[in-house]
Amino acid sequence: MRTRPVDAAALGLPRVRRGLELAGDLPPAPRLAIIGARAAHRRLLRLIPAILAVAARRGLSLISGGALGVDTAAHREALIAGVPQLAILPAAPEEPYPPSNLGLFAAIAARPGSGVAFALAPGGKPCRGLFASRNRYVVGMAAAVVVVEAALRSGSRGSGRLALRLGVPTAAVIGSPGCGALIGAGARSIPSDSPEAAAEAIEAWLADPTGAPKPDPWPPRLAGLAAALTEAGEEGLVIDDLEDPLAALVALTEADALGLVVEVAPGRYRRRDQAPGGRPSLAPAP
Repeated sequence: MRTRPVDAAALGLPRVRRGLELAGDLPPAPRLAIIGARAAHRRLLRLIPAILAVAARRGLSLISGGALGVDTAAHREALIAGVPQLAILPAAPEEPYPPSNLGLFAAIAARPGSGVAFALAPGGKPCRGLFASRNRYVVGMAAAVVVVEAALRSGSRGSGRLALRLGVPTAAVIGSPGCGALIGAGARSIPSDSPEAAAEAIEAWLADPTGAPKPDPWPPRLAGLAAALTEAGEEGLVIDDLEDPLAALVALTEADALGLVVEVAPGRYRRRDQAPGGRPSLAPAP
């Protein structure tokens, strides 16, 4: 792919010293970042077409990182839906990464209004931290960020945390530990029950990304555990404190997988969003 340098000011990043190499076109702002895990689950990937349909109706372009999993699904769906998009790769133009997506990147760069950007100049050598640098470009150029799936220790969660720190409107889909942690830190929660439910929540969020209340990230089936943890306050509780320890163990295991609880001592848990005074807080965590 033929590329040309684009300086940081043209990217809308005046505080960044270095721009990007661009193949194709720079899609118009505003842009919605859709990011997430490489080893993504199908039940969460199925939400992406509905999310992109909302973005298209609102005149948003897509920006993502070109990685396998969520990023790839978002890029492919944008091609199908005709949504302008930008893939930012942690690589030099002569070595696009991941190589398994070469055909996808070529298709994006060939589509009018869309492009592929490279974090390294031609001849540049990959280095430690390049993925994090790519993620900063994605977040910095986005008007809003949706994290579809993330592990607790992952670049996707790190990108969501960066977006929250920078004040970029951020949403996270319920269903993975990293997204649960982001919701506890202030991201808008997006239900994963169905594409229709996700689309409705995304529509409401984009219409008022900072003012509308966040839905409760706790699934209805865990309402009993949520109430018990709220009552227990910051000290938390142990399974034996509850009337049905076996049912509590099942519920607590799911809540832990969703990133909704924190182990404050061996075998003792509290709500991740618990604030002083024993009530859940909607304020971002420090």
